Amino acid sequence: MSDTREFHDIRKGGARQAQPVDEFMAELEGIQARVCSTRNHVWERVADGTLSLEYLKRFCKEYYFLGVWYTSEFGSLVANAPDADALGLEASEHFSHWIQNLADETGYAGDRNHVDMKVDWAHMLDITDDELAGYAPLPETLGMVLGSMYYMRRSYEEGLAAFGWAGERFAASTGYAVMMYEGMRDHYGLDVENFKVHAYAEADHGDAADYLLRQVAITAIQQHRIRTAITQVFTLRNARAIALNRWLDEPGALR
Repeated sequence: MSDTREFHDIRKGGARQAQPVDEFMAELEGIQARVCSTRNHVWERVADGTLSLEYLKRFCKEYYFLGVWYTSEFGSLVANAPDADALGLEASEHFSHWIQNLADETGYAGDRNHVDMKVDWAHMLDITDDELAGYAPLPETLGMVLGSMYYMRRSYEEGLAAFGWAGERFAASTGYAVMMYEGMRDHYGLDVENFKVHAYAEADHGDAADYLLRQVAITAIQQHRIRTAITQVFTLRNARAIALNRWLDEPGALR
């Protein structure tokens, strides 16, 4: 064994070239269109009142699972915000967005705690707390949630891409909250606060995610990490939509 310690030179002589931001964002739009192409038809069956009550209960449990796990991870985006050390927090944009989002989700910004709203929805459907706590989600749901949470912890730009851009922004574009709220109100006699709130809040969050992502998609390595996160989360999201749509072929799914 040599007594001389030697470290290899890691300098590679230059960085990869980044795309112009507008061009890169257009590429992300193309990834969304190509990868996340399956429409979730369960929303539509709630909207027209044809989803059976038993399957509506199952759908409720899926949403509860999403809410519990995503809400617990919001702190990662707050902590990783690149402008959290602004001279005054009013000067921040990333930090201000996520701290407001966290306050909103946890019931400190006017609306009720969003997890509690999902529990209330479950109680409207006579789902017990033990049923909720013990629910095993679709494997595709588990993959989508855990994949998103991985990126929320890994870096700020990846978390913003996975949860904000490929999550809140995409969800707002589907109009799912209005379909769910109006469908349950008109066909099931349920006034579900959770979807009433998301019908107006999610579009604002989605617009903010697009604005903020443009600010942290500057370097080639940032763009690479964002592109990878977007592609993988949309792949998981599309797989979940396919799995949910398979419910509709099961006996008893429709009424």
